[in-house]
Amino acid sequence: MWWSGRAGTVALTALTALTSVTACHPVRITPALRPGAHGPAVRDLQARLAQLALFPHDPTGRYGAGTARAVRTFQQEAGLSVTGTYASADRSALTSRTRRPTHTELHHTGKIRDRSDN
Repeated sequence: MWWSGRAGTVALTALTALTSVTACHPVRITPALRPGAHGPAVRDLQARLAQLALFPHDPTGRYGAGTARAVRTFQQEAGLSVTGTYASADRSALTSRTRRPTHTELHHTGKIRDRSDN
């Protein structure tokens, strides 16, 4: 072993503990959202964009042209790379500018629903 004495023992113990924790609780990498995606993460994205008046539709949970347009507008306004794909840098910027959406915001905002262009 290239480490010896107490420092080596402490380092090996820490490494073993880290390996155990990582094995039990692996890091979850949240994938980017892009057109065609669907589900609760998209609904949350749409509700947060609506808080900033960038998404004028009811959240549908489907990432369509309207969602991509709103994401591009947000990215431009936030000084991010304008891609229309919602990645980790976009997520950090959006969550710092919005609050957690309420149940009502996530499921019905009372706005006009345009199902074809979300």
